[in-house]
Amino acid sequence: MGFPLPSAEAVSHANACAEVLRPLLTEARLAKLEAVAASRTRHISVVLENVYQSRNASAVMRSADGLGLLDVHLIENENAWSRNKGVAKGASQWLNLHRYLNADDSRQACVDAIKAHGYQLVVTSPHAEGHTPHTLPLDKPVALVMGTEFSGASDFMTEHADAFVEIPMHGFAESFNISVAAAILMNTLRHRLEHSDLDWRLHEDERAVLQDEWIYKSVRNARGILARHGLTPPPNLLP
Repeated sequence: MGFPLPSAEAVSHANACAEVLRPLLTEARLAKLEAVAASRTRHISVVLENVYQSRNASAVMRSADGLGLLDVHLIENENAWSRNKGVAKGASQWLNLHRYLNADDSRQACVDAIKAHGYQLVVTSPHAEGHTPHTLPLDKPVALVMGTEFSGASDFMTEHADAFVEIPMHGFAESFNISVAAAILMNTLRHRLEHSDLDWRLHEDERAVLQDEWIYKSVRNARGILARHGLTPPPNLLP
């Protein structure tokens, strides 16, 4: 299992687009794109289930980007996410956002997609006996489910969970704000990955395609420039 790699034809097209646009970026910018892509991981992803306040979802995305994650899944059948530029600081454009807006049952579609790619669905909950961020098994990729600010993950996600995780609390508060909790979890798991023998980085082809997509996003009027060279914009090749 795992994500399928992009086809050779798709990779070739993305490379052709990048070759046109690369000279328009500084060496410093190109080096930054390469360094960030090299540290990206798909071993950890985040599921945001009907987060009520878009600024909280955007804050989680900013942390996900900063901690080197690539995939964020959005379940929006009750609360739709809208980009909050002041909070996200543009982070969402550097992430793979998986939205299930056209599914009859967005929760089911999200769970099916995650498990089809070999992830263990891990629900964060202070009420279920489970793991801590330091004991959660990482032998399989992890999808962390963050529920609403008011009631946490839904019964549906809890019933489909493969494991539970909670952050130990040492004060009177029962739980952290969703964006704080997500950042703590992602940071701890990222640290554990970096100090493990797991193959957590992107495949070479995934990394190359990601850099090509980011080059396109970094050039103003990239679509028009490519059109003058008879090229269409590269599609998002990482499912």
